[in-house]
Amino acid sequence: TIERLEEFRPKVGSKIFSADGEELGEFAIEARQVVSLNDIPLKLQKAFIATEDDTFYEHKGIRPLALLVALKDALRTNHLRGASTITQQIVRNIDATGISKEVKIQRKLREMLVALQLERQYTKDEILELYLNQIFLGISAYGVEAAARQYYLKNVSELTLGESALLAGLTRGPNNQHPFRYPERAERRRDIVLAQMLREGFITQEEHDAAVAESVAESVITPDEREFYMDKKDNRWTPNKFKAPYFVEEARKFIMNPPAPYEVSASQDELFEGGLQIYTTIDLRLQKAAEEIMTRALEKFDAKKLASLTKAGKEDQFIPVSGALVCLDNRVDLVGNSYDYRGYIRAMVGGRNFDLKKFNNATQARRQPGSGVKPFVWLTALDNGMTPSDYVSDERVQYVDAVGTPYEPVNFSGKYEGPIPMRKGLELSKNVISVKLAAHFTTPLVRSYMRSAGFKLPINEGLSMALGASDTRVIDQAESYSTLANGGIHIRPTMITQ
Repeated sequence: TIERLEEFRPKVGSKIFSADGEELGEFAIEARQVVSLNDIPLKLQKAFIATEDDTFYEHKGIRPLALLVALKDALRTNHLRGASTITQQIVRNIDATGISKEVKIQRKLREMLVALQLERQYTKDEILELYLNQIFLGISAYGVEAAARQYYLKNVSELTLGESALLAGLTRGPNNQHPFRYPERAERRRDIVLAQMLREGFITQEEHDAAVAESVAESVITPDEREFYMDKKDNRWTPNKFKAPYFVEEARKFIMNPPAPYEVSASQDELFEGGLQIYTTIDLRLQKAAEEIMTRALEKFDAKKLASLTKAGKEDQFIPVSGALVCLDNRVDLVGNSYDYRGYIRAMVGGRNFDLKKFNNATQARRQPGSGVKPFVWLTALDNGMTPSDYVSDERVQYVDAVGTPYEPVNFSGKYEGPIPMRKGLELSKNVISVKLAAHFTTPLVRSYMRSAGFKLPINEGLSMALGASDTRVIDQAESYSTLANGGIHIRPTMITQ
């Protein structure tokens, strides 16, 4: 059992960072930030010792007298309670020891034996450090650092005496006494801990009185305040709460199940418990701009749509729209070869609000790209003998398919220019010319260029493909346009750099 304990490592979440090293958030099942005992204030250490094990630095892992009282009580009531030292709590709460949490005398005896072994193997400071990093303190906080961030948005080193005592008071029934929901209970437990500290001589009467006078309601961080600090990039409490959330979720899926030809991946346990450091391509400056631009555009569209429906007396039919934006980097140093950022995803917005709707319009929504495919039709023509100056007649035309069904493309404006250079045809986004080029060079050839550029979803066989009638995703279209920007070289989008 001791050998297994030596291999034990606290479950620490994995942090994910932007391209410039700013923390985006943390993947965690048990929200924990491991800190050394030197970084934990002495007043907080003493608070836990006072309430949990006042003879911690004196006993050898168990308290025989307290145990005898507890055993006597157990024989009388058939219920074993109390008498556990900090060392015994570690043995009981760490799965690696193999000690269950059953309330039985046999289990208690095994727990005692392992606790004695643990005390011989480790120093008191090492045991206390493990305990303070492992203990559950309510909601999703494991360890004192995570609890300090959760309740106070502080590092543990910044806690006051009253705040330290409150955390120590959470050890017994933390989810029934935490200050978010039960501030009165939390305050009562805090005052009990402070009284215990005073009795043990850990604090003076003056310190005790000052700590009791601290307001729990004023010191605890509220959910609204946390959101404010998140917006201000104060990221000291972010278990599973992320900046650029749509991007981070895509990165998570990529890490856990990377597509070919990528081979390096991480299991769910490794990602949420392995303490990985993940560095991404996202540029938070561009990400913020993208989010602001998307919000303004959607609000403007909604306002116009709502006004139109209201005018028609149909405002009850109004549904807010959503949108997506992807920004890819195309920079590369072809001379000095000092950098190559091609394909780096610098910004991704997948919707209005990730907390309300996690569906990512940038990577999951399938929409017809419309005229967005036309550059690839023109590319097919240019790569197969035509030039931007070659003339094509912009006039009505009709095609008949193999089963006799007629197809007649029309320009969006309803106007036709007659013979115009290919260059102008693309500039004016002429539907007729796009269909003519696809018909001349054949749809299979056009489709092959689209595939090579980055379009991944099925592309239909008909001439309407030249007008973007086949579904695609925003990320695929951005990837395809990136191929044009990179001189015909296809670069896969990249999210993870390290």
